[in-house]
Amino acid sequence: MWRPQVGAPMLNDPAVLLHLNYWRKRKLVQPVVVCLVLAVLMFVLHRGFSMLGVVLLGLAAVSVTAFVQFRSRVGWWLPAAESVLDGAPPVRVRSQVVGGAGAWTLLSVDGGRLYLRVTNTERAVRQFAARQREVSLIGPNADGVAAVMLDSLPVPLPAKVVPAPPNPQPVPVTDEDLSRWAAANTARAVYLGLAVVGLCGASVVFDLLLTIDGWLPATIGFVFVLVVALVASFFRRGDQHRMVKLLRNGPWQAYPVQLLSWTGNPALVGRLRLALTLPDGSQLPVSARFGPAWLVANIAATGTLWVAGNPKHGQAAAVGLPGHPHVAAVRFQELQAR
Repeated sequence: MWRPQVGAPMLNDPAVLLHLNYWRKRKLVQPVVVCLVLAVLMFVLHRGFSMLGVVLLGLAAVSVTAFVQFRSRVGWWLPAAESVLDGAPPVRVRSQVVGGAGAWTLLSVDGGRLYLRVTNTERAVRQFAARQREVSLIGPNADGVAAVMLDSLPVPLPAKVVPAPPNPQPVPVTDEDLSRWAAANTARAVYLGLAVVGLCGASVVFDLLLTIDGWLPATIGFVFVLVVALVASFFRRGDQHRMVKLLRNGPWQAYPVQLLSWTGNPALVGRLRLALTLPDGSQLPVSARFGPAWLVANIAATGTLWVAGNPKHGQAAAVGLPGHPHVAAVRFQELQAR
């Protein structure tokens, strides 16, 4: 699996630098402004009520929430990030999770020598850190700002030195399947995206019918489109929302792979092409439309791809690392153009 390179600053690692640059360039205010402007435009065009305008106002509120979350998880840390990551190389330390909630984790380093509040750590990442009992620590600097790195996850986790808690208690290690958690989380994100598209489509129909026929036909049309979108989502052909099922294809197995291409940089996902070698020496093409950066980093570090089940030409599979809180979907065929 990927691990921070000993003796080298973290900015020398292309995967870490990719995440840092992505966070720096992330546009958080622009979606809020765009949604508000479009919402006002819809209300003006319809000279009153607009269902699409209401939906756009809701999306603006969601964008504001995302902005606040990003500031609390990562934004506070970004001004010091480059100096921390480009300073002293990472040090391997013993760690213990002694608290946390939401997206933050309280980490004890070297038996209480140091306590860190680590942000941008969801529940599964917090549980993974509790199981790992060892992390790579960069810093802290004179202001107590640091970064924490977990094995297989080339994402710098923002951290800040905090006072020791009065009675630290280790977070219990559970037997939860973290790969399944990641797969279910991805599936929820896919269905949420489909729901937003369906809601926008139904809102357009509502506004058109409201202008032509009035409230009753507009409401009927709105509900009809929503129902059609809901039914269609269950027949949608895709692998992202099926990853929980794909994990049940069989036990995890490791195969040698060669990284052929990845189009993610500067994005964190991109079209991925691999060549997998089977035990008999034959090769299978592997492709993913949404190949994540963490998967590319682990393949580059090990030359290995962990697959849930047996690879079969033309079929899909879940890939990742056993017991780790991240998983992706691939197909054993050449990437088809769309």
